[in-house]
Amino acid sequence: MEMIVFKILDKLIQFLGKIALFFLVGIAVIYIGFVAFVYAATWLWPDFYGSYSLGNNYYMLEEDKGRKTIVYGTSIKGNTCYSGEPVIPTYENQYDSLGNFAEYVFDAKSDDNWIIAKTNNFINNQRKYYILNKKNNSNVMSVEYIINTRVEVFTDSSEFAKKCHDYDILIKW
Repeated sequence: MEMIVFKILDKLIQFLGKIALFFLVGIAVIYIGFVAFVYAATWLWPDFYGSYSLGNNYYMLEEDKGRKTIVYGTSIKGNTCYSGEPVIPTYENQYDSLGNFAEYVFDAKSDDNWIIAKTNNFINNQRKYYILNKKNNSNVMSVEYIINTRVEVFTDSSEFAKKCHDYDILIKW
């Protein structure tokens, strides 16, 4: 009788061991898949996180409700920028006096030397056009210096188009 009990216990322990092994292998496969996805999203698909590279450490970050901001990247992992200092629109223009989102990037394009952007304003429904010169960008430049010396703002689309022509900016919307 004892022998039968030991055989049953032995088979039960073997069965439970196989189930435990099956679950451990399943958990390992899920973990490896998750790590591979995070790696791929960080290096191969940064737009999954709402990060769009515009070159020379400038990124367009998509925030909640599709609102976008062009930043000078400060927290970059892989090809994904997670945060940065706002350049277009500036922090002061990005929010109203109550802290609500006011101005956001509607569209932006770039080449090796320039970034052009259109912004919309929720409060006064005004559109602005920006030109950012990213030639000879240096890591020692502050964002304040970049905004004051390398960013031009226009409220008139024809003035913006003329300045793009003057600078020989061939980027098309």
